[in-house]
Amino acid sequence: MLGIADYFWRLLPGNPILLRVVQTAGKKRRDAIIRCGYLGLLVVMVTWILSTSGTSYGSSDLAALTKDSALIFQYMSYLQLALVALLSPVFTAGAITQERDSQTYDILLATPLTNGQIVLGSLLSRVFFVVALLVSGIPIFSITQIFGGVAIKSIFYSFLIAASTALVTGAMAMAMAIATLKVGTRRTIFSFYLFIVIYLVGFYLLDSVDFMHLHYVDAAGNPHTTQTSWLTGLHPFLALRVIFNDANYLPPNLADLPGRWQSWPYSWYWTSPATFYFSFMLIASVALVLPSILLLRRMAQSTSGFKNWVLQKIHIGGGATRKPRSVWYNPIAWREARTKASAGRASFLRYGFILLGLSGSILLLTMHATEGSPHQFISSGYDATRNMLFIDGDTRQDLAVSPYVQVKIGDRDGTTDDLNGRYEVKDFTLGPGNSISQINLRDFPRRLDSEQTRTWLLGVTILEFSVILLIITNAAASTVTREKEDGTLDLLLSTPITSRYYIWGKLRGLVSFVLPLLAVPVVSCFLFIAHDLLRWLAEGDSRFQWIVFPEALLMMPSMLIIVCAFAAILGMQMSLRCRTTVRAVMSSVGIIVGACALLGWCGNGILNSRSAIPELSVGAAVFSPFTMLTLLIDPYDFGGRAYDPLIPDADPEGARVTALVMCIVVLCVYALLVWSMYKSMVKNFDMTIRKQSR
Repeated sequence: MLGIADYFWRLLPGNPILLRVVQTAGKKRRDAIIRCGYLGLLVVMVTWILSTSGTSYGSSDLAALTKDSALIFQYMSYLQLALVALLSPVFTAGAITQERDSQTYDILLATPLTNGQIVLGSLLSRVFFVVALLVSGIPIFSITQIFGGVAIKSIFYSFLIAASTALVTGAMAMAMAIATLKVGTRRTIFSFYLFIVIYLVGFYLLDSVDFMHLHYVDAAGNPHTTQTSWLTGLHPFLALRVIFNDANYLPPNLADLPGRWQSWPYSWYWTSPATFYFSFMLIASVALVLPSILLLRRMAQSTSGFKNWVLQKIHIGGGATRKPRSVWYNPIAWREARTKASAGRASFLRYGFILLGLSGSILLLTMHATEGSPHQFISSGYDATRNMLFIDGDTRQDLAVSPYVQVKIGDRDGTTDDLNGRYEVKDFTLGPGNSISQINLRDFPRRLDSEQTRTWLLGVTILEFSVILLIITNAAASTVTREKEDGTLDLLLSTPITSRYYIWGKLRGLVSFVLPLLAVPVVSCFLFIAHDLLRWLAEGDSRFQWIVFPEALLMMPSMLIIVCAFAAILGMQMSLRCRTTVRAVMSSVGIIVGACALLGWCGNGILNSRSAIPELSVGAAVFSPFTMLTLLIDPYDFGGRAYDPLIPDADPEGARVTALVMCIVVLCVYALLVWSMYKSMVKNFDMTIRKQSR
């Protein structure tokens, strides 16, 4: 027993790797800046909600204050979880790969430390910093207890979900770093970020699919559908949503579930997805760490990495020579645009991204264009001479129509002439003589209605653009540091190439590299615009609602390109200033994600503000690229008061014109920002390189 206790003491508390980080925690300037920035974001969020709630906190407003307290808790929990998902893989993935980049990894393997001590020490030392961030935010979360409306149990669960997310993402990043050790830090961090974005956004979108929810029939024979889905217990944001007691997202009661779902572990998963999530993630963390412990030294001693082993198994010989390729006038731009795209792995990911994106858009368009099968409908079955209407569907019947029949089509009044159209019969009322005295119709349903189509198209577009931003930011953040590390930058500087020529070539090449990827969301929106244009010409309805506004063909390409150019010049600047690739990638990704999140949050807040003028709020929201996408694709849910048809002073057409004009202004602002950063890089390029060469 004493030997086992001594082993675990050496494994964790006595681990020199863990002790080194714990003892120096808080002493590094970078750690202090990150901690202050994290707490500052929480404080700004609390202040923003309190200042914009519009509540005069008197003795008669305790209920409103309690409601605002619950809202503060929700926003802080979402922000905390997002920051954890962002920071944890960055710190953990670099635990092993930074040792390799600094050439201390082989020395670490030569010490008497076991594989378990190295892996667990590196993992827990990096997760310790994230946990310290969570602990530092407890006083701010305690503010909600003063206002009321938030249970301590909910705060406890919120921190457990965030901590388990940090642990499992850290363990997964550690496993990927060890498995792809010979690939390098930059690709490890980028691959993991790409996986995290697709997982979080993709699963959140799939949660809205009806197929993902449990359908069952109770003892009385009534059908039911659960509000939570099969993915709730596996997704951190969905599990977090459950603890907020959202009336539209409550887990089912155990007694309401069918008999086969009342047994463990199904009962635990469905009735308490939050506790299942952090328990399952703790087990998954252990499962991910164990292979890393077993394979650490074996992977380090192998002559070929995991990637090379896979490529050897699927390799197809193609000859020792290749065809000559024509180079652009600027060879640096050609190298950035063409060599990245022509690599085997890059080509596979590039064409796979394009194929999946366009296939998904075509599938969405097909489901939206295909009509469903309503239970009752009419289709030119009205005989005006006999006043008879044939209702088709499950119950085919021919009914008489009263001369004074009231026809209702959606939210508008219709006439008997509309009975010759093609509509779904919602319900009807029989009057004297079994004749129809009132009938309620609605547009013929589709397999995917307009609201669901907008939601899915918006989610897919945001996911695609987020992946593109990560790709160009990662590529730009390593474009200079990579040449510093392999020594090719000194060779380039010894040529007649000037700093202006070099930086402009990098920027142009990076933007050209992502242009085919940016075409995916633009072409997807074009398909829906073309489909809606044909429908509009055929129907000629003045109340026609577009899935995507036609002006998106002008606004989307220009905005996406200029934002990618900004991400590229920012990544290049970080790559020029930072000495190592991992710091450049961490800084660039952090700034881009933080800027997009801040602009999106402010834009969404301005749109939903009741005090702002609707048209001006739309113009201000265009500054965020993601908010602009919501205004073009789903303005009726995210456009605020400007697009709300129930508000008398709403002017959707004026809001669209305002958004188009402000888009031009925003393009000029972004272009001026990119140009100023470019001029600054050209001016300080030689000085920065000389400082780093000392």
